This record gives sequence, C-alpha cells and structure tokens, in this order.
Amino acid sequence: ARSRSAGRSEVVVTTPEGARAEAWLDPVSGAVGVRVAAGEPLDRVVLRSYCTGAAHMALGWVRSEGLSVDEDGEVHDLTIRSFGVLRARDMPAVDVEIIPPAGGHGEPVNGSDATFAAVAGAAWLADGLPERWPHHRGGALGAPDWAGAQAGERVTG
Repeated sequence: ARSRSAGRSEVVVTTPEGARAEAWLDPVSGAVGVRVAAGEPLDRVVLRSYCTGAAHMALGWVRSEGLSVDEDGEVHDLTIRSFGVLRARDMPAVDVEIIPPAGGHGEPVNGSDATFAAVAGAAWLADGLPERWPHHRGGALGAPDWAGAQAGERVTG
C-alpha cells in the first residue's frame, strides 16, 4: 500500500496471469477509485462492469457480509437478506480507469480478480485495519441489522 494523497492509501495487486489493479477509497465520500491493466480488453464496457462488480463484492466482504450461526456453528437463516450483501443503493460511486497495455497490444486477462483484492485491501486500510470482518454490520453502509440472529448467536464473516 502507498499513499496517493493525504488520508488516502492505495493498494496495488498483480495476479499471476498479469492483471494489475490499483484501488483506493476517498476518505470523505467513500468513493472507490480503480485503475486496472488487463491486457487489450475484449470489450471495455464489460471490463469496467466486471471491475465495478468486483469492487461491490470486495466492499461487502470486508464490511457487511457474514452468516449468523448458533453455538454449534449451525446456520439457521440462509436468505439472501441475512447474508448482509451490500445493497446497490448503499454502494459508493466506483470510478474505473482502464490502462491500455504497453505498446498497444497485450493478451486479454481477467482484471476483476485483481480489482477485488485491491479494493478489499483498500477498504480494510481505509477502515483502520479492523481485526474482525465484517465490521459495518448494520452500520454506515446500510447493511442489514442481522435481525434474524437470535440472542446468544454469533456472527462470522
């Protein structure tokens, strides 16, 4: 991770296939910035869409998603709502910049995996490196309040 500007850290991830993603979260608005290099895209709109989806999944993974389990570790509620998936309306803006390959040519590679890892790392850094995930359950990102959990149940991410 490296600082891009005051209060903002950037995480850079390179996959074994050669995709590279840089991600950061704006400390004021929470907006997500991503720069992705994934070879020559087959379709820029599709690549941008996949990277936006990867950012959405990464934020949910770090901040809101989990399962409610009882003392024996048994899950009692497997509804989509109970998982704490970040709602689209609570998703911050995501700006994806596609970096062209060096020399204008390059075999296309999957850029969304690098984006997922970079955004997850950037969110974790932006949130102060909390020891437990998810850590915004029912909080600022509007995740469900885990109303399905019963007294004595623990939530794991």
